[in-house]
Amino acid sequence: MPVTSFMGWAYGRKPSLYIAELSVGGAGVRLKRNRWAQTRAGRALRMQVAGREYRYVATSARHRDRTLIRNGVEVRTLRHGSGARKKATFTVLGPADATDLALAAVMCGVNTRNLTRAGAVRAFFARSLQWLDVFQ
Repeated sequence: MPVTSFMGWAYGRKPSLYIAELSVGGAGVRLKRNRWAQTRAGRALRMQVAGREYRYVATSARHRDRTLIRNGVEVRTLRHGSGARKKATFTVLGPADATDLALAAVMCGVNTRNLTRAGAVRAFFARSLQWLDVFQ
């Protein structure tokens, strides 16, 4: 497994996609997304790791189900439980390798609610209200 790390502006107990940095195997990865897209596929997080294109997509209206997709491979993540009993279940479709699993595992611990329409709206208002507190 390559050493994988994610750093982002904290939102709650998890890092968020806002001002985020992803590193895989010591190399920085550029994260791209369209915040204002109307569909989930349009709001997907796009990244290129080791010459491969990845998309990280919300697959449910809530922020529990996500899928990491690359050409011919899907790693589906289902988060369930609450409090100290939180768990994640991974379902792998296709010939996944260690990099695919490392990315899916790290992204499972990231606040990715902005990948859904309602989450993007909530995040926008929360960030706007935080900026108002800065100027007081």
